[in-house]
Amino acid sequence: MSICCADIPRLPGLESITFRAGLTGGQRIVRWPYVAENDSIQAWISGGELVFITGINHCRTEQNLCLLVQEAVNSNVAGMVILTGPEFIQYIPNSVLELANKHQLPVLEQPYSLKMVLVTEVISNAIVQDNLLGKSVKLFLTKLINGFDQAPELIHLRAGDLGISDTNPFATFAVRISHLDQNIEDSNHQLLHLHHELEQHLGSILKRRDIDWPVLTYEKDLLAIWPVSEDTTELYDELEQVLNLLQKQFPLLVLCIGVSERKTGLDKLADATEQARQALQFAVKHQHQRIFFYEQLGIARLYAAIPNRGLLSDFCKQHLGELCFARDTSTLEMKSTLNHYFNHFGHQQQTADAMGIHRNTLSYRLNRIEQRLGYSLQDSFLRLNLQNALLIEQILFHHHDIEEQANTLISPND
Repeated sequence: MSICCADIPRLPGLESITFRAGLTGGQRIVRWPYVAENDSIQAWISGGELVFITGINHCRTEQNLCLLVQEAVNSNVAGMVILTGPEFIQYIPNSVLELANKHQLPVLEQPYSLKMVLVTEVISNAIVQDNLLGKSVKLFLTKLINGFDQAPELIHLRAGDLGISDTNPFATFAVRISHLDQNIEDSNHQLLHLHHELEQHLGSILKRRDIDWPVLTYEKDLLAIWPVSEDTTELYDELEQVLNLLQKQFPLLVLCIGVSERKTGLDKLADATEQARQALQFAVKHQHQRIFFYEQLGIARLYAAIPNRGLLSDFCKQHLGELCFARDTSTLEMKSTLNHYFNHFGHQQQTADAMGIHRNTLSYRLNRIEQRLGYSLQDSFLRLNLQNALLIEQILFHHHDIEEQANTLISPND
C-alpha cells in the first residue's frame, strides 16, 4: 500500500524515467520527493526521501555524485534520481552506478526535458492518495482483527470497494520483540521507536515480495497477512527467511513469530489473528523454536477453545496451589525450573545442563517446589496434571493479556 522506487517509472507521465542501478533495492518506500540544491544532502534529509539531483545550481562532478550516493546510503533515503542532459549533468558516471549497486541504492535517470514540476506533482499526489487508501485499508483490517462484527457479505463488499482481495487463502503471522539486548535502553520511548522501525522494515519485506497488505499492530505485536496456496509446506521456509531478514536488520533484538492456520475470507481474520498470537505466546516461551505454528499447539488448542475460563482457572489453582498466577521472582523461577524439568522428561542431569546450573542446585529447587506444592513430583499422574496446569495458566495469561514476565528467566538458547 506504499509507493516504492520501482513504481516511479510506472506513474502516468513519468515513463521516460529509467532505472540505472540498485534494482535489488527497488522496493524501498518513498516517503516524499526532495530536490537537492547543496553540495551535501546529509543535513537536509531524514530518511525515506527520493532525492533529485539536477546540477542546475551546483556543479556535480563525479566525486560529488559519489559523495551524494554515500550520504544517501548513510541517511537511509529511498533512492536517487539524477537528471541528465547536455546543459548540466551529461551522463551518470560508472563509478556512481557501481557504488549504488554495491549498496543496493536505487538510482534512476530522468531527462532534463521532463519538467520537475510535473514529476514532483505526480509523485506527491501518488503518495498522498496511496496514504489515504492505505489508512482506509488499515482501519478496515484493524476493525476486523478486533472482532468488529460484520456479515461476510458486507466484509466482501467493503474489501471490493477498497480494491483488496477477499477470496484468496492466507495465513496471519504475528511478530513480537521477546528479548532486548542488555545494551538497549529498556524505556517506553525506545521500545516505541524500535517497534516503529520494525514495522517499517517488515512492510518493506512484504513490498519486495509483492504482498500489498499493510502491516497491522495489535497491542505489542505486529501482524502481517501472508498469501498461501493449498500446499503450505514452503510456508515455514518463507517465514524463516522473513525472520532472518528482520534479525539481520535488528541484531540486538530477539524476535519470535506465531503463525495461524490457512484461512479464506477476511471474515476469518480475527480468528487467524487469535491463532497467530496463541502460537506466538509459545514461541516466546520456548525460544529454541522461534517460529511456532498454531497446528503445533496440540492439546493447548483444546484448552484455548474452552469458553469457561473459570473452569480452567480452578484447575490451575487446584494443581499449582500458591504458585498459581503468582508473578514474584521466586515463583517465576520455580515455574521456569518446572518447565525445563518437564521438557527434559524429568531427567535431572539434562535439565541442569540445559539451565546452566549444577545438578545439586536443581535438586534443591525441586525439593522447594515439592514443599510449596504439597506433593511429590515422582507421582506420574500428579506430574501430568501439574504440566497441564502450567500450560493452561500460560493460555489464561494470554487470554487476559497479562505480561509474561517469565520470559526474562528463560534463556534464548534453551
